[in-house]
Amino acid sequence: MQKPKILIVDDKPENLFALEKLLKKLDADVLQATSGTEALKLSLEHDFCLLITDIQMPEMDGYEFVELLRSNQRTATLAVIFVSAIYSDEYHHRKAYDSGAVDFMSKPFIPEIMLSKVRVFMDLYEKRQNLQSLVDELYQANSALLHHNMILETSNKISQKIINILDLKELLSQMTGIIQMEFNFPWVGVWLINNLEGNMRLEACSGRGVELGITIPLSYRGLLGQAYRTKTVTLDNKAGRNGDFIASPGLPNIFSELAIPLQFNNEVPGGMDFQSDRLESFVPDDVTALHLSSMQIAVAINNAKLYSEVVRLNSDPKSPTHSKK
Repeated sequence: MQKPKILIVDDKPENLFALEKLLKKLDADVLQATSGTEALKLSLEHDFCLLITDIQMPEMDGYEFVELLRSNQRTATLAVIFVSAIYSDEYHHRKAYDSGAVDFMSKPFIPEIMLSKVRVFMDLYEKRQNLQSLVDELYQANSALLHHNMILETSNKISQKIINILDLKELLSQMTGIIQMEFNFPWVGVWLINNLEGNMRLEACSGRGVELGITIPLSYRGLLGQAYRTKTVTLDNKAGRNGDFIASPGLPNIFSELAIPLQFNNEVPGGMDFQSDRLESFVPDDVTALHLSSMQIAVAINNAKLYSEVVRLNSDPKSPTHSKK
């Protein structure tokens, strides 16, 4: 954990020197300022656990300085100790507290008492930091849970939409539209394999730039070809800066690409291609959700193909399964 920081403010260098020498007995970093203006600048650049400031200073006195701190959200809760050799009467004590001080010490102060007070504020600061770390951890855990629920919800939504679609063309069209709407990717495409011709054919897409029916060879060196041959998810989140990246036909402004094989029973009938015009577009949760969805889609594609074959056989007079009236 980073050392707590203390800001000391006084227009007299000898006072700053003496106070810093005393505070060096504590495990803290001490920063100095010789004016309210300089101290304001430092308070916005650093996270201090405590401010110790003189009252009488040129241009801006300690009261004005602290009132400005209180008006800024970043420094509104900064603990302040006023020190003064001149203004030590009840009026100035009251004015100091009214301006936002948590303590007031008259000069010359007793070093042991000053150190004791500073230790209290350092301890309070450390406890606040620990509490904030706990809050941050809880927030991250909650965010992870929300992302996990989003993955399940998206997967379930896709499953419900496609489970009863047996027409392959409608299935692919619905699927690409749902995924683009859920993830807001500029382009989603589904390519199916034609083993006889040795290529992949774009059967459905959601987004502009590419015409349906175009083909690429199974030896294609781009991500889609790699995903097909290796049967693994292939990702390039910095495609726009990758000199070896191969852009898909018709989509020149691509900076991130994700290719997922559509795998069913160790067979790969096709692949899904997701492209974005932003760098680092695909986060791990998105990849997990899309991979899970691709498994469901591969099953749905297989079912649609089986249904199409059954319909074909039933309509073929020469088929043994043809129903005669």
